[in-house]
Amino acid sequence: MSEKIFEKMNDEALGGVAGGMTRNMAAAYDVMNGKYGNGAERKAKLTAAGYDYETVQRLVNGLVAGYDKVAKEVINGKYGNGAARVAALKAAGFDPVLVQDIVNGILL
Repeated sequence: MSEKIFEKMNDEALGGVAGGMTRNMAAAYDVMNGKYGNGAERKAKLTAAGYDYETVQRLVNGLVAGYDKVAKEVINGKYGNGAARVAALKAAGFDPVLVQDIVNGILL
């Protein structure tokens, strides 16, 4: 998902640097990529790494909601098919593989 959606919130509420991804947002992307595990393990690892678990988890929840929305848009044909879909999703700031996984989960 495009970092710009959360940029203003990060900069104002989370102490980010204007125009860049905050440390918390970077951690949220890492969470989505499996770096910190799930549940209690995630909370312990984030806390041990110096993050506020609640802040990072709020960002993860926002990112996931955005991916769910775009997956539904893919199903409705908004992003086309094949290579055109991959290019359109990348241009919009989404990971096409993650979007396709979510689409598959909805349809299967």
